[in-house]
Amino acid sequence: MGRHGAVTLNSKRRTIVGATAIVIATVASIAVIETSNGVSATSANLVRDPAFLTGVANWTTTAGGSLSMADGHDGHRAIRLLNNSAGTMTLALNDRVNTVAATTPGAVYQAGAWVSTDAPGISAGSRLMEYQGSILHGSKQGSVWLRTTDWAYVSTTYTAVTGVSSIDFNVLGWALPQGKSLLISEPSLVQVSGPESSSSAAPSSSAASSASQSVSAVPSSIAPTTPDYTPSVPVTTAHQPPPISSSAPGSSSASPSPTPAPTGPSGYHLVWSDDFNSINTAKWNVRNNTWANNEQSIDTSRPQNVFLANGALTIRAIQQSYTAYGTTRQYTSGYLDTIGKESWQYGRIEMRAKLPTAQGLWPAFWLRNDVGLGELDIMEAIGGINNKSVQTVHQSTNGDMAKKGHEDTLPSGTNADWHVYAVDREPGFMNWYVDNRLVFSVTQSQLTWLDPTFNSPMNIRLNLQVGGSMPTYYNMPVGATPTGASDYVIDYVRVYQK
Repeated sequence: MGRHGAVTLNSKRRTIVGATAIVIATVASIAVIETSNGVSATSANLVRDPAFLTGVANWTTTAGGSLSMADGHDGHRAIRLLNNSAGTMTLALNDRVNTVAATTPGAVYQAGAWVSTDAPGISAGSRLMEYQGSILHGSKQGSVWLRTTDWAYVSTTYTAVTGVSSIDFNVLGWALPQGKSLLISEPSLVQVSGPESSSSAAPSSSAASSASQSVSAVPSSIAPTTPDYTPSVPVTTAHQPPPISSSAPGSSSASPSPTPAPTGPSGYHLVWSDDFNSINTAKWNVRNNTWANNEQSIDTSRPQNVFLANGALTIRAIQQSYTAYGTTRQYTSGYLDTIGKESWQYGRIEMRAKLPTAQGLWPAFWLRNDVGLGELDIMEAIGGINNKSVQTVHQSTNGDMAKKGHEDTLPSGTNADWHVYAVDREPGFMNWYVDNRLVFSVTQSQLTWLDPTFNSPMNIRLNLQVGGSMPTYYNMPVGATPTGASDYVIDYVRVYQK
């Protein structure tokens, strides 16, 4: 970001490799009743013609896209979802008739598909939506970032609210470039727990659910090969965090000052929060073996890098040689997000945190559109410049469109002290705050692309990069990462809305 408010850096783009990234909620083996870990499904595959024997007859897509047949995963057929529009757009493969005709209250449904792309770097998603006519009762979506042209599995889990609704199943290709496509193979939707449905679109199996679970293990048919770790650590499966100790080795013994009660600005009420009494994987994806191309670390979900201590969440950067999927870096760190779990279009989102002071570290608290390319950086900072933070809004995460940013200098104290970083996002404007002090503001009249870019909900991301373009810009190369000075400590994250 520019020293006079002109943002000169590309926004953060990250790589997720393999199914060990916790954001990928893998589901039961396709069209079987018993999953690989013994969790029973109460229905067979409810998708009409999952082998695409009738071609694209049971599917439709967004205007601007087209459907055709192609070779699929592991010898199966696939539908090619092609962007025929004049620019980048998000497309959905949509079941022409909703896969579940009538829901069962409390029933848990899982849906997913194998996906591949000819445009590496995009994200794909699996989405379930519960509709009663035109009324949307709820939705959930999971996502996977497609780093290469290899096949990957994406899925999501949804618990039905009513007994009078249908379930709409989509597979999404986010921000597909013009002329590029997403391949979808072996789509699946099963009821994995809850009351047995007698009115679903396909007959129910007589197999009963062995337990009510919203978490499933990686099927043996799609489990990733264990990468060459240094040091060796076990693979973490979807939604199952590593053991979390109350105090990681070398953690500070100092407890945070009392957490302020959730009050929010006048006229707002609390709609979501996490005070980190646990690492709640119903709220957060804890990324494992991921990295950004412009950083010197690999993010892991190991308790060395992401842990609870003294009533707060700590993301710790460690200087150590570590290898995942053939990539070796000399540092490890951590990264959490709410992709596919929670997102919000408007409201105040805030975090109370202490930032690392070790030179060259890059902590961030930021938002990304669920659909689209917008990015909103609530807080970024550089270890070694310990009284400054940066606030930025990006029209595009590809770094090729408009952006506007600001640098804030603390009136007293340092980033190592407790501070509250917040953004208030409403139609027509965004305001950034540090300790309730307005530090930056943009409006629709200033930036004509503001509302059109941020016209969908955004998910929250917390990460600590080691090195990269921002430390380089500020001439703060990575130095040693001593314990304590390399810790990004987060007391809470809260969301308020009117």
